[in-house]
Amino acid sequence: MIDKHQSTIKISYPFSLSTQLLNCGLTPVMLVSPPLSVVVHPGDNVTLQCTDVLKGPGHVAWFKQVNVSEPLCIASMYSSQPYVKHHNGFQPSHMEMFISNRTIDLKITEVDVADSGLYCCGMYNQYFIFTNMTVLVVQGNLFNYFSADDDGTMYLLTLVVILGVVTAVLLIIILILKITTVAYFMMFANLQNQDPDALNYATLNFTSKKRKMERRREKELDPHVVYAATR
Repeated sequence: MIDKHQSTIKISYPFSLSTQLLNCGLTPVMLVSPPLSVVVHPGDNVTLQCTDVLKGPGHVAWFKQVNVSEPLCIASMYSSQPYVKHHNGFQPSHMEMFISNRTIDLKITEVDVADSGLYCCGMYNQYFIFTNMTVLVVQGNLFNYFSADDDGTMYLLTLVVILGVVTAVLLIIILILKITTVAYFMMFANLQNQDPDALNYATLNFTSKKRKMERRREKELDPHVVYAATR
């Protein structure tokens, strides 16, 4: 449902057959499907969906994680019962969890910048299953979500910008060095490829001119010497 003031976005993903089994203490953990990114506008209604893959009744929950902080449980319930319990200060008026036809929904009403984060659906029977991980980013808050933690530590976006600038500077330096190297190589190549006969001719021509100048100077001095001796 979409109107001028508010839009509703439903995000659902098929169950992935590719799973990775990890060990977390004594509790087996299964991760299903990689994280996806979703960008929304402030004021949108967003519904995250996942499929209940448990073979029988079990506990299901939605979790939220911001940056590298500890994941927080938003709400949980037993799949065969309609009662939902909210945790960690999350309010049912803003984040509503419900199950319909083995689909576990988390509806976020009128998202704001504080709702940006990583969301995932968790299920527990004999082992934990975490599925449908989604990075929810409220448009206009991308820098804040990726750049700083609660203590002001700079994160991904700042690092990407710095690496991009450094890479650009290095590429410019490499290009300048390459152009300079090519210029020197061409200069030396031209010197080596000059005609040896032309170089010898230039040397002989210079020597011949020098000798002619010396002879002319001697002829200019001879009359003065003879005149002095006769007088």
